[in-house]
Amino acid sequence: AWGKDLVKRVPYLDLVVGPGMLARVPEYLKQLETRKVPIVDVRDQDGIFTLPSDLVTSSGNHSAWVTVMEGCDNFCSYCIVPYVRGRERSRDGDDVINEVSSLVDQGVREITLLGQNVNSYKGSGGGFPGLLRRLHEIDGLYRIRFTTSHPKDMSDELIETIAECPKLCEYLHFPVQSGSSRILKKMNRGYTREDYIDRVRKMKELIPDVALSSDFIVGFPGETEVDHQYSVTLLEYVEYDNIF
Repeated sequence: AWGKDLVKRVPYLDLVVGPGMLARVPEYLKQLETRKVPIVDVRDQDGIFTLPSDLVTSSGNHSAWVTVMEGCDNFCSYCIVPYVRGRERSRDGDDVINEVSSLVDQGVREITLLGQNVNSYKGSGGGFPGLLRRLHEIDGLYRIRFTTSHPKDMSDELIETIAECPKLCEYLHFPVQSGSSRILKKMNRGYTREDYIDRVRKMKELIPDVALSSDFIVGFPGETEVDHQYSVTLLEYVEYDNIF
């Protein structure tokens, strides 16, 4: 309904697409060369999605970004992403492998896997750890990074995969948002302070040189000085390499 309303309100608008249809933009632009009426496609695709192979290009760089999933199912109380980007959709594992292989053939040596909640990827056997292990086997690919990770989906298997696969960079963006379990509950984050610390402890145990970055929200509605100090002490415990 929003897309059709936009076309009515903005008469010179030719194309409205939702995030789940971005891969079809080149096709729609071609249609608009002869089509006289606007195109509106704001469908929210669930499950598996693919990207056209002709969109894959390295632009001559040694590194590249590769989308493996879109959307989010977490509905954190402060976040608009599930409403504007839709629910989680994972790419088919073979689709990802083929894209990365093509990029490596073009000279790419480092990839960064992208997803709003990348470690909830469900598009191949073995989930995200399984995909990482498949990518690790690609000859000519030297470094693999990914972002962003949600603490509630940071499984032992994923941590073990990072520890066991040398191509996986020992760096993780691991947003906590608050060190207070009370505030985390208000944020609808799905984990407690203790849960988060347990994951960090596991990572430091299996990946001794791991570098961690994070996101914090200071002054969340209802936060007290006590809640804030919980965040401060978490900072001191984890010793992040970078925070936002």
